Amino acid sequence: MRTPLSLRSFGKPLFFAGAILASQTVRATLLFEDGFNYSTGNLGSSDVAPNGNAWGGGNSHITVTTGNLTYNGLQDLGGNNLQVAWASSAGSAFNTYTAVTTGNIYYAFLLNCTAAPVSANYLTALNPGTTSPSGSGDALQVNVAPNANGFQVGLRTAGASTKLAPAVLSLNTTYLVVAEFSFATATANLYINPVVGSPQPSTPDQTATGTVGTVTSIADLGFKAQNLAGGTFLFDDTRVGTTWDDVLPVAAVPEPSAFALAGLGLAGLALFRRSRA
Repeated sequence: MRTPLSLRSFGKPLFFAGAILASQTVRATLLFEDGFNYSTGNLGSSDVAPNGNAWGGGNSHITVTTGNLTYNGLQDLGGNNLQVAWASSAGSAFNTYTAVTTGNIYYAFLLNCTAAPVSANYLTALNPGTTSPSGSGDALQVNVAPNANGFQVGLRTAGASTKLAPAVLSLNTTYLVVAEFSFATATANLYINPVVGSPQPSTPDQTATGTVGTVTSIADLGFKAQNLAGGTFLFDDTRVGTTWDDVLPVAAVPEPSAFALAGLGLAGLALFRRSRA
């Protein structure tokens, strides 16, 4: 007569299988992320980001609109998107997170331009405290400019002039944009459409170098609606972090090894049940 196997015999395989599966969904802690999962209308104080901080400022040309931008391989935050329309009045909206004063900071977002800008200007920025995007003094700024039937994206930092990436981008197309700032060197780097899941490219699409010591803290991000006659931009999946991987999380897909361990645990459980029969 067979001796029934105890559940304890399979406890460890089941435990480790579960732990491996759970580890596939663990994410690094971000300073900020937002998929704009709010009701449509003006972005403002009634809209609270996932980090618990409400949006400040606001303008009738900075609105949450229906739709969701996605990018191949990037974890999708769902929700709607944010539309920034350059029109008859200027305005800003911003949100805050834990201040960063050393090392590097990364700002990633999805961008889709549905109407080309009529002239070059700044669109979104990172700043200290609760400073909304304000121009040449911004800590890390992402700019846009018209070019033929498309547009270009560039960047600047305090003490540096705007540098546009050479690529001419198409309208009504979603791009992944990553801006990086190094406190030690006052260097700002721009990356357009990097491969999600790959290391940070050794060569950025554009670089701007400011004055060391001018930027001492970064603690918010903001969007700017310019008082200009045209330019409409959609944003989604905005993230701020201190590493490349923080702001470019890969869409969760369990690895084969995780499935194998889960199968081992389930097989053990089935064997236990048969032994009790």
